[in-house]
Amino acid sequence: MEISKLTWKEIDALPRDTLFFISISPMEAHGPHLPIATDFEIARNVEKEVIKLLEEKGIRCVTLPPLPLGVCRYLEGFAGTISTHWKILHKLLLDIFKSFAGYGFKYFMIINFHMDLMHIKALYKAIKKARKYGIIACEPLSAYYFRGELFEDAEEEVHADVKETSLALYLFPDDVKNYKIEDFKVKFNLFNSLKKFKEIGVKEAYIGSPSKASKEYGEELFKRLVEKCYHASLMLREGKVVEMPKKLKILLGI
Repeated sequence: MEISKLTWKEIDALPRDTLFFISISPMEAHGPHLPIATDFEIARNVEKEVIKLLEEKGIRCVTLPPLPLGVCRYLEGFAGTISTHWKILHKLLLDIFKSFAGYGFKYFMIINFHMDLMHIKALYKAIKKARKYGIIACEPLSAYYFRGELFEDAEEEVHADVKETSLALYLFPDDVKNYKIEDFKVKFNLFNSLKKFKEIGVKEAYIGSPSKASKEYGEELFKRLVEKCYHASLMLREGKVVEMPKKLKILLGI
């Protein structure tokens, strides 16, 4: 159910335990082979599948218009990347939460597939502050990602890599250009994670092995993303959220 197609009366009549979904991921360069909306499209597809599974169990879900916004410090300088300041994203999301809190709603599931640390800071700052308005919100994918529970450990598969290219081949293959390109590996650690990609020698807006991607691997990864978000949604209905690693929360001040 899309909220944009409802009247205010229909929205007011919704059960107050309705679970609201919002996808958030920015436009950002993803190598010479993937569209700038890669993160955004992955998040949207995950959202649709999770809602389908929840509604099959009789759980009322409503989807809000997605936000193609985020902090993209790493890919600044590559054409098509649109980066917002983290405080802008934080304030925007918090205002959305406050609006719905005023109507008596409280459950929000954020589907995000963009892992820039300042982007995560914006989301989690808003989630934390929303608590005082009675909103319980969860953004599970980055929490699972930074806990090492989302993908296999592959330090040099970072961006527009074998994972994202495989997901694209499965979800929107017509938008994938020639991905049989040379592997580009950079040891990505805490030190250079604070730098822009161009500063660490990235010339084509990707780090990893997109040439090794496959539709089959993309399907496997997609099912994993959906399963994680589905279970996080069930937890949210019980007032529980997936927690970010404590060390990262301290680092980001969240």
